[in-house]
Amino acid sequence: MAYLLSCHGTVVCHDPATGALTHRGLTEAGALLDVGDGLQIGIGNFLRNDIFGLTEVLSSGPLAGWTVTRSADVQALFVVRDGQYMTALADRADLVVAPDRPVFESAFVAIGPEDLAVLRGLLAGKWLTETDEAPVAAAMAPEFGVRIGGVSVDLRFNLPFDRTEWPNRLALHTDVWRVRHIHRYRPLVYFVAYGDTRVMRQFAMSVTSLVTVGGYDGEIVVITDKPAAEIRALLPPGVAVALLPTRAVDRVGYVAARYAIAEWRGAGDYQPLLYSDADILFDRPIAPMLRDIVRSARVCAAPEPYRVADSPLVGSDLLADDHCPVAADRFGFNAGTLGIPNMARHGQTLALIARTLRNRREVVGRDSGGLVDQPIANYVAMRTGGFDTAVLSRYVRLANAVADPAERRGLVHFCWVPNADTRVATMTAYLAALSGHGA
Repeated sequence: MAYLLSCHGTVVCHDPATGALTHRGLTEAGALLDVGDGLQIGIGNFLRNDIFGLTEVLSSGPLAGWTVTRSADVQALFVVRDGQYMTALADRADLVVAPDRPVFESAFVAIGPEDLAVLRGLLAGKWLTETDEAPVAAAMAPEFGVRIGGVSVDLRFNLPFDRTEWPNRLALHTDVWRVRHIHRYRPLVYFVAYGDTRVMRQFAMSVTSLVTVGGYDGEIVVITDKPAAEIRALLPPGVAVALLPTRAVDRVGYVAARYAIAEWRGAGDYQPLLYSDADILFDRPIAPMLRDIVRSARVCAAPEPYRVADSPLVGSDLLADDHCPVAADRFGFNAGTLGIPNMARHGQTLALIARTLRNRREVVGRDSGGLVDQPIANYVAMRTGGFDTAVLSRYVRLANAVADPAERRGLVHFCWVPNADTRVATMTAYLAALSGHGA
């Protein structure tokens, strides 16, 4: 199955009731005209050097008796019968014929249904390119072109698409042969909100800083056992969050709930995802951090000042129990912020951390002391290739009660503040201090 895409970025349609052939925009309704298989160029055609031999006489359907053949530039197709060429003019919807010789508007390319879905998805999304700083939209351009911000591609040299990592990443060719990658951009920031009023107050301040100082206008999800009315009452007017109702019975469950995102099917619709502990305040716009997370090859976390070889806070006892050698100069990471490029590639890592945590607690007891997930996350990272600590080190500060707004760089995590009451007071004071610094 394949369809015909015109040089205008329209697709050929057939009206079964009237027999009319038209070309319509990719988002318009219409019965697409199927011209069959065998018209797209594959590696086998290149190996055999028989690309010019890719012709087909259509034996059925509205174009029965017409011949589909290659254009002189190899990449496009002509549909011809009796010396007349099917042509799509920009200023009329119905197809016409160009007698004697083809014009540029007589050229088409074959596009399969899967690639047509990719093209439509490309036009519907926001993308990060190698040349544009901010996310950009894609739009059709003349002569089989698609423009994504500063990147221009010719569909004749890009079909069929490499759909290996679609819809998160797409490899494209510019200038015929140069490889460029674009990354889908649909961010999600998510929180876990359990506990008493002090924890919920921290959560409310964190979300408030995210949408004000952090400049974030994307989607927010909260994993919680609280009713929607209680969550709404904590947040500024106009701030919308989606709830993932999740029951947890104790502190172990509260902390482990951040990994429940791996079981939510909707998480796969986002790229990147950022998990934030409730005791975090955002003190600069977070868009640069989100863009860096998208481009990372690994899950991102903030570095801790503790060595993996000798600190239980980052999993030293787990690694020792598993007889896993560790470099003496390797530092661990903090699990309070997790930058997840996408769930398709990294969801299994989060699920593995959750499963390892569950199994470890079976061995040592659910109520055993110490940190809940951070040692486990560090252990799993060591066994699976590590997390990226360079990206978030540029944006995250781990802080105690003393944090200077003048040193802000993205977010500050008050993980070293000793108790909930002090943490609320510290976060409140820091938010006030931010306003004094023009943030």
